[in-house]
Amino acid sequence: MREAIGNTFIVNLLMVFIGVMSALLVGSVSYSKAFKVKNRIIYTIEKYGGWNVETSSGYNVVQAEIEASLKDIGYPLVVSNPFTGGCPNKTGANLVYGGHSDPRNTYHYCVYEYQNERGTYYGVTTFMHFDIPLIGNYLEFPVSGKTKSLYDVGLHYNN
Repeated sequence: MREAIGNTFIVNLLMVFIGVMSALLVGSVSYSKAFKVKNRIIYTIEKYGGWNVETSSGYNVVQAEIEASLKDIGYPLVVSNPFTGGCPNKTGANLVYGGHSDPRNTYHYCVYEYQNERGTYYGVTTFMHFDIPLIGNYLEFPVSGKTKSLYDVGLHYNN
């Protein structure tokens, strides 16, 4: 009888170990994807020199390129609910993309515009998502970053 109780303890310990290792693996994969998306968005904003780069017809080139990249990566689309957040308010920042109430938002990320003495820079927040039944949509963790200062903001793209 004593050996059966000892084996049960070892099996339970093994199951906990496998569960913890699986959670770490899923978390690192999700963080990697959110970090890659954040860097891709920052790169695109810096490439065009700002967020509001539009054609003469009002087509936002930056947003279109970002969304094409996110589609290739497989970043999740906005689901109006039950995602917990939307975009939190940040002190001294103007939200230029994000939130569930804006119908033009296709993907779940936030872009903030900041002003300082050297120019304009942008903050980007992406989210780690977990596809766990019942509780997965309530788990999201932000991954944030900022662009360098951009001096020629608001240029028009002539195509």
